[in-house]
Amino acid sequence: HPHGIELGQLQRMCRESSDSRMTVFLRQNFSGVSMRAAKELCEAAELDVATKPKSMKPDNVRALLEAFQGEREVNGKAIKLLSPPTNCLSPIEEMLIKKGLSKTIDSKFVSTMTRAPTVSHGNPFQVEVGLIFGEGMVADKHVEVLRFANRVPLMYQQGGCLLTKAIESVDWRQYGLEQAGGKGVPKGPAAILVHLASTNVQFTSEAKEALSDNEVVFEETRKAMLEMGRGLRKHLEKKKKMAKTREKFELINDILPAIAEKSASILERPVPDLAGSITRIMSAVICNEETVWNKETKQVDVSITLFNYTARSRSYSLLVNWPEKSGGEMIGNERGGRKEAMGIWGWKMETLEPGEKAVVEYSLSNLEKGDWTETDVFFRGSQDVIGATKLDEKMLVEIRNQEEILNQSENDAEEIEDNVGYEPGVVEGNSGQTTLFGGED
Repeated sequence: HPHGIELGQLQRMCRESSDSRMTVFLRQNFSGVSMRAAKELCEAAELDVATKPKSMKPDNVRALLEAFQGEREVNGKAIKLLSPPTNCLSPIEEMLIKKGLSKTIDSKFVSTMTRAPTVSHGNPFQVEVGLIFGEGMVADKHVEVLRFANRVPLMYQQGGCLLTKAIESVDWRQYGLEQAGGKGVPKGPAAILVHLASTNVQFTSEAKEALSDNEVVFEETRKAMLEMGRGLRKHLEKKKKMAKTREKFELINDILPAIAEKSASILERPVPDLAGSITRIMSAVICNEETVWNKETKQVDVSITLFNYTARSRSYSLLVNWPEKSGGEMIGNERGGRKEAMGIWGWKMETLEPGEKAVVEYSLSNLEKGDWTETDVFFRGSQDVIGATKLDEKMLVEIRNQEEILNQSENDAEEIEDNVGYEPGVVEGNSGQTTLFGGED
């Protein structure tokens, strides 16, 4: 892939090439290069598309490498290339990671994520991570670290492994786990799974027990860990707020009726309606989410209830995540709503008067038990909602951008597969190169 090649390797490829045109050389020897990208790379490097790679001078090769790395631009923008192909990789996939962790440990919080494929020294790789947090796990011991390389578990030399070092580089204290001095493997009732899928996994020895240091892989793994940590922190904060609110609500519902009943009997008056008083005391909008497996229908039933315990009218839009990418299908959605992005569905809720509530219900099919155990709820609105997260519009834009890139990549991949090796008016011999094209976000 162009993003991972080095100067010496590129010089050797140009010197040994028998291609008669630069565009043919780029498209037959590099993955992710469409005809459009090949022409733009030549333009950025100030090369004629008809230039023979074998005739290139050192300055020309360096200019081409700078175009690969985005240092040279066309119309003020770096050349857009497809992501490295993943059809040569063997990722575990998020749903299987989540299912495996859930079956091993009973917990409500299981989070997974897959980084976009990237390259290191010309070889594509992809990092997958999963984190499970369980109340029933031992809290005073180090979290369990599960390391995999190309789906094969790494059982030994955990301390000397690149994947472990990436975990240790994160300050987990800010995400709800204990960690002495902010270094080392954290402590807490959790388990962390990390998987590296690559065409060239670099091990520390022939025993293949640990991964050797690689700055690019390290940074990708660390970024994945930071994202997982942010998800855990949001989960713990949400859980803490809900526990306080529930305790307050139960206390009010226990004490106020007893006081009202006793006062009414003393004054010989009827027991007053306490709904307005409870609303004023609570002064909060609460979202209650339930995601349960239905044994009879073999589906996941999701129910979201929005309570308005404030003294004024409230209006919100609710959004949820759902496993669209993993093949899940949303059914029984009587409220309708609309798709906001890949795996994000939203509804414009009716205005809630003080003391009123609104319910959203739907089911998810094409899933198995344990595939989907918790639904993240987001909201648009001015008043905070306990139990839901205010929507980060930048996050939504990023999801849409990734979806657009994926669609564009698929279109470019089709173009590459249809036209690879073809140049109008040019007859090319067999280059002897085998290249993988395509790719997905």
